[in-house]
Amino acid sequence: MTRLHWTTRLELELAKPQSLRVLDKASVVRLARGVRSDLSNPTIDRWIREAIDSGRLQRVVRGTYLNRFTHPAAVPCEAAVWLRQGAIISLQTVLGDSGVWNNFTDWVTAVVPLSPRYPTPSLGRMATSAGTFVFRGIPVSTLDVGAESDRLEPGLSYRRATPEAALLHWLYLARSPRSSLSLPPIDLDVVSLDSRRLVGLARAMGLLETLREWQAAVW
Repeated sequence: MTRLHWTTRLELELAKPQSLRVLDKASVVRLARGVRSDLSNPTIDRWIREAIDSGRLQRVVRGTYLNRFTHPAAVPCEAAVWLRQGAIISLQTVLGDSGVWNNFTDWVTAVVPLSPRYPTPSLGRMATSAGTFVFRGIPVSTLDVGAESDRLEPGLSYRRATPEAALLHWLYLARSPRSSLSLPPIDLDVVSLDSRRLVGLARAMGLLETLREWQAAVW
């Protein structure tokens, strides 16, 4: 029986459900040499270029790629944490995707934990080959309070805020003197939010009064 070409075997590895959905160059090299140990760096680089040209890998930034051999294919949101440590997809991306905010944006918005334990991240807008990312900072002491099941969507390969947490992140940033973000628009579909979760998280984050004031303006 004829053995499959190494490129086919590599692509089959990348298509497995347990395969990495975001890859760096080292991961590609390791996988490629796992199917054929004598591959040279130029040969692997050529395969990467061909995979990008065919849309099977999507370049994010140099040396970081979305794995589109998988099903469903990886999406830009999954790369946020590769660009900024601890990033959580939130704000307009989450509220727009969930239908709470009726203005769709193809930018990826995320919040990044701020802590003395970590280097200060670069915040603001970042253009990549996979689209535009916007990173905003919130103290980790605010991001990590409350039940995780109320803060983060379950069953994902990356960290994504619930709509309730995304709204509260927006309110936190809008009241922060270090942020240029304005208050959320008053036409948000807040009725679709889980009120128990929203109030519980707001209380844990010290935002209950801010939330009440904003709700009074909305209603």
